[in-house]
Amino acid sequence: MFLKKILLIFPTSFEVNVVPPLGISIIAACLRQRGWDVELADLTVERGRHFDWEQYSMVGMTLLCVNFRQGMDLAREIRNGNKNVFIAAGGPFADTCTKEVLEGRLFDAVIHGEGETVFPSLVCAIENGSDLSIVKGLSFYQNGNIVRTQNPLFIEDLDALPFPAYDLYQMNLYGEYSVMASRGCPFYCVFCTRGPAETKHVRHLSPGRVIDWIVYLISNYGSREVRFIDSTFTLDQRWAEEICDRIISRRLRFHWTCQTRADCLSGVLLEKMKKAGCTMVTLGAESGNDQILNSLEKGFTRADLRNAARLFKDFRAPQLNLNFIIGHPWDTRETILETVALAKELRRTCSARYKLFLLVPFPGTELWNNADKYGLRISKDWEKYCKYSFMGNSHLVEATYGTREFSREELTRLYHELDNRWFSLVVRIVKKTQQFIRERNNLIKTKN
Repeated sequence: MFLKKILLIFPTSFEVNVVPPLGISIIAACLRQRGWDVELADLTVERGRHFDWEQYSMVGMTLLCVNFRQGMDLAREIRNGNKNVFIAAGGPFADTCTKEVLEGRLFDAVIHGEGETVFPSLVCAIENGSDLSIVKGLSFYQNGNIVRTQNPLFIEDLDALPFPAYDLYQMNLYGEYSVMASRGCPFYCVFCTRGPAETKHVRHLSPGRVIDWIVYLISNYGSREVRFIDSTFTLDQRWAEEICDRIISRRLRFHWTCQTRADCLSGVLLEKMKKAGCTMVTLGAESGNDQILNSLEKGFTRADLRNAARLFKDFRAPQLNLNFIIGHPWDTRETILETVALAKELRRTCSARYKLFLLVPFPGTELWNNADKYGLRISKDWEKYCKYSFMGNSHLVEATYGTREFSREELTRLYHELDNRWFSLVVRIVKKTQQFIRERNNLIKTKN
């Protein structure tokens, strides 16, 4: 079978993507390397785009909890427009909720593992008319049952991967760009969802390859804002330091942000990150209660969070941002107030910013797999599986579960109450800053 064209698509979702989706764009680059004709579509920012489905032989789709329904609707539309098209699904939801994806008989296969190797193998099998069972990392229907093939090996040499096929996106629709310089995370937080590539086995791009990626973005797209989306950017502090050294020695002028853990930092590293253009570091603080932090298997305490925050105060460091979560299985009103109190304390003492997230027990997490053990009553309202709104739509965020202490409705009300207080504070700070700028400008005008 000769493939006419392959389309990789990110369906509409809860909010627009502020950075180009990396997963399908790197897969697209891998497919193009092998000679196939590929298109990319991010429907979160291209909502009015129309397609002639007849021109595609194959469609790949990224599925998350929040876009699963839209993905199913889109697959139905594709199927109605082209009876012969092969539709494959990948992404965290497809990887963990394979039955839900396949049982509608709209998708022909689900891809597990890293799509950069699995998808080209699938395309080859389809072109050659081979049995799909020879392809590692697939689930599909066979003789009325869902079968899953052997797991694929992980990509050890990440440097061998091509840069994302950015040219297939409308890059002017994004405010910043992302770089994933490492894959995997060795920690085991009970609420954390691991994507198909996020195992405990950590792999890094070489510092040189990371710099080449950044230079590619700057040279080709004028990028001056880069977001490192690694789970724990400073897990290997020597590696992170070498990246900073190379940015400094090359005199690259751009701003960047990253996320990491409280126990993976030093003052010396923070100063070097600041010098290299890092403007913000986000730490997953999660809770202000030590018992809950222990139950979450975080591996640190409130004292560790305070010590980490002091590093940002005592050294010339980037801005510190702390992410806290409410709605843990063990949370009570008292422990939630402890969390808010710690967030305010670190804002007052260390100038830290903070955000409040609502816990989401994503499929595949420890909380999801053992919901009864943790006293969780979980719903499958997939569109509500969103823990935070980055676009100011926090009123749309709702709890997807109840705990022994709170019902879904109570958790939702409590989150909105706390979030509104935080949002009101941000508005007041912004207004005061604007007022200060106006007064300063008026003073300058008066002096002149």
